[in-house]
Amino acid sequence: MSKPDYIEIVEEVFNKTRNKPTQEFKYLGKHIVRWDAISKVTGRPLFTADMINLFKNAVYVYSVRAKYAHAKIKKIDYSEALKYPGVLKVITAEDVPGINDVGYVLPDQPLLADRKVRYIGDTVALVVAESLENAREAGELVNVDYEPLPVYTDVLQVIDLNGLKEKEHVLIHDERGSDVLSRYKIRVGDVEKAFKEASVIVENEYRTPMQEHAYLEPEAAIAIPEPDGGVTIYAKTQCPFDTRRAVSNVLGLPFNMVRVIAPALGGGFGGAEDVGNEIAAKAALAALALKRTAVVLHTREESIIGHTKRHPMVAKYRHAASRDGTILAVDADIVLDTGAYASLGPFVGWRATVHSTGPYKVKNARVDLAVVYTNRIPAGAFRGFGNPQVTFAVERQMDLLAEELGMDPVEFRLKNILRNGDRTVHGQLLDHGVGLEEAIKRALEISGWHEKRKLYSAIKGPVRRGIGIALMYHGNSIGAEGADFSTVSLIIQRDGSIIFRTGLTDMGQGSLQGLVNIAAEILGVPPSYFKIELADTASTPDAGPTVASRSTAMGGNATLVAAYKIRQRLNKLAAEMLGCASPEDVVIEAPKVYCKGEPDHYITWKELVEQTFWKGIPIQEFGYYRAPPAEWHEETGTGQPYFTYTFGAVVSDVEVDVETGLTKVVEATVVYDIGRVVNRTGAEHHGVGGYIQGMGYALMEDTVHSENGHVYTTSFSTYHIPTGLDIPERIHVDFVEAGFIRGPFGAKGLGEPSIVAKAPSIVNAIGHALGSKQANRLLNRIPATPDFVREAVKKAGLSR
Repeated sequence: MSKPDYIEIVEEVFNKTRNKPTQEFKYLGKHIVRWDAISKVTGRPLFTADMINLFKNAVYVYSVRAKYAHAKIKKIDYSEALKYPGVLKVITAEDVPGINDVGYVLPDQPLLADRKVRYIGDTVALVVAESLENAREAGELVNVDYEPLPVYTDVLQVIDLNGLKEKEHVLIHDERGSDVLSRYKIRVGDVEKAFKEASVIVENEYRTPMQEHAYLEPEAAIAIPEPDGGVTIYAKTQCPFDTRRAVSNVLGLPFNMVRVIAPALGGGFGGAEDVGNEIAAKAALAALALKRTAVVLHTREESIIGHTKRHPMVAKYRHAASRDGTILAVDADIVLDTGAYASLGPFVGWRATVHSTGPYKVKNARVDLAVVYTNRIPAGAFRGFGNPQVTFAVERQMDLLAEELGMDPVEFRLKNILRNGDRTVHGQLLDHGVGLEEAIKRALEISGWHEKRKLYSAIKGPVRRGIGIALMYHGNSIGAEGADFSTVSLIIQRDGSIIFRTGLTDMGQGSLQGLVNIAAEILGVPPSYFKIELADTASTPDAGPTVASRSTAMGGNATLVAAYKIRQRLNKLAAEMLGCASPEDVVIEAPKVYCKGEPDHYITWKELVEQTFWKGIPIQEFGYYRAPPAEWHEETGTGQPYFTYTFGAVVSDVEVDVETGLTKVVEATVVYDIGRVVNRTGAEHHGVGGYIQGMGYALMEDTVHSENGHVYTTSFSTYHIPTGLDIPERIHVDFVEAGFIRGPFGAKGLGEPSIVAKAPSIVNAIGHALGSKQANRLLNRIPATPDFVREAVKKAGLSR
């Protein structure tokens, strides 16, 4: 059976360029100024909230939130709110014309709560008024008669960590009959036998926090009613086609009556994935009800309460190893707290399970993972998508095992890591493109690991230094989570300029520049020739969601296919015009086009393009790529969950004050195997940005709920993120290019992997600085705040 042409094209380009040094590419892997850099630093792009003043006669929509984190709704009385000056309408669940649900994976999240509320951010009514101030003030007059129910803010109130059995409790989702959303497992080899034969067994319990995305731009949406009964929506969303689907369901309209445009985005990290559906639907409801442009605009407090977070984890891990340092078995029970609604919880849980044993050879494994509802803010997509949580536990275990065996942490890891020709715990053969060992060795060299490890071990006193390492791997694209495809459209204009269209969004991560670099390299024209059009469900092709580090791997392949097909036609025409021996001899270095070896005999790029119009040669192309179907066996947790993996090594150098517990990261080194560097500037910035965000996760960030489910950390005065004063003096970023045959020029993704393994590398460094076996074991949760580190110091009986 022949391969689809798009697979053959990607593989052909890879095979032709696999041994080509990066310096020989013209645009690929170079430091190129991204397409929107100049306009952004000069303040020209319009974000959604910037556009509000462009629409006259707009109305404003305010969400009336729940007073209780868990309660039945007996009655909603908004009569007083309707009397408030400027109020035009109050919308409740009974006014929804379509399906009252915005659940991302499961239909478990009403847009407007009707029967009960499940967390403090649930919306019970929408107040629509002439001004946002009037809408907010009138919102205080909406009276809801509640019957309070028990509130669960600790996932272990709902499930037992030992055995993952659900406890007796008042169900949050009584309509489902259980508050365990989903379960996953891995069953490989003979775990009991391996533990009996082990020389060393290490067991510990780990906790990770609920991290806030803390993006710059709070949520906003503008909905404009159209004369035909449809609606056009500008919204902060990283997945406009998914937003269109959700809004269509709520309004009861077909997709072609709902247009979603994603303007410039001020950050996402996954947090703009499903909240965009909610704000767009609220604005659209009001717009169609009043036949006026409607605006939803969140404050920072509403944003923090209203959008999903990183799943907190509680996990119990046991590892077995032989005396020579070989990992024999992994045994784990893992619980992820998905908060009040599923959001993307089932997918996060699955990805966490896939990565739950780390980038190591593991022949015996028993892993059980449960995703569980609580009355906290819903947890959903966040950079890393379940992997940072389990990687924290696994990499802490690696250090504890090395300590028990008397081995250097690096020596122990090198003995067990995955290499070319190995199989993952799931049985997947890694037949090429595994650059983990090289990444480790490069990280050690750059960081000065061996010298510093020895030097820091001798330091005593109140301020100590430590250096720690952590490894990671991360499956590219969405794997078994769904149909994984991507598309782009390339349209060469008659003057030689090029329009680039895709449904993928750029939320600040710079991924679209990488796609332009790919197209530029194939076509032989500078990136400056391209104009990127913003994602618009009415004009750009559905490229799948901008998630899972899939923009470069998937969108890059679709771009490569489109550009390749156009280039083949241009080569044939140019060969005829220039008299080249073969189309393969055509060199395009716009603005010049010539035969190989004859650069002085040329035509211009514009002349070549003009001739395509006279000759009837199409120079517009739709590029499509679909990932090979993933394979996953639910009963055993085996198969081929992802088509490839990004690998990486992270080294952190810290300073710890044992008297106060304060930790400062002094220096960091990150080295990734991303197959091939496509956008060097963007990749380096990901290395730095991912480290800083991971540092916040490790040392200071947590969304704190009270016992009754209210949120304490609703602003950046209470929710702490790293500032310029916290950033390490140096963050070294480097890359390994091991190559992947089904990636564009061999490239793999980096967006999500860039946060994975940061937290354990920092905590491992703290453990090294403390120099105590007992203290090291106590470092079993993040954030490692000063009080937590100080408590570990005290319990371990460390002195100055």
